[in-house]
Amino acid sequence: MEDSHIPGREAVIRIPVSTENIREELNFYRSLKEQFRLYDKPVDDLDFIIRNLEEQIREFDEGNAPLPDQRRIMELIAKHPYFKNPCDYPIRLLTILKYLKRKGINMHYADIDVYVDNLLQKMDGVRKVGRGLYIMRGRE
Repeated sequence: MEDSHIPGREAVIRIPVSTENIREELNFYRSLKEQFRLYDKPVDDLDFIIRNLEEQIREFDEGNAPLPDQRRIMELIAKHPYFKNPCDYPIRLLTILKYLKRKGINMHYADIDVYVDNLLQKMDGVRKVGRGLYIMRGRE
């Protein structure tokens, strides 16, 4: 029977880092680091992840943050009940932004409303009919 504990072996865990809410990820890895320290485990890899997340937050705060995934946002908008079954009244941009936030899209970007406005206008059948108002073509 082999001894399952062999000195010098490592356990490697691959955990994808979510970029949707970087600050929550950072808090998670900091609390995980405290648990590692509590049990005298090495924290070098966690320090590397924490430094990368802090750098992403710094870039975000400086205004150099990457924009959210355009394809994912457009897919989520297409799944909104209004776009699945359009009606005679227009939908407001604020309603769409709230829907995207509920679906997990990070709304902490400068001018996210302008970004989503441009995406809406690129969608097939969607037309802007007023300030922050959109309607499906043929439903005016």
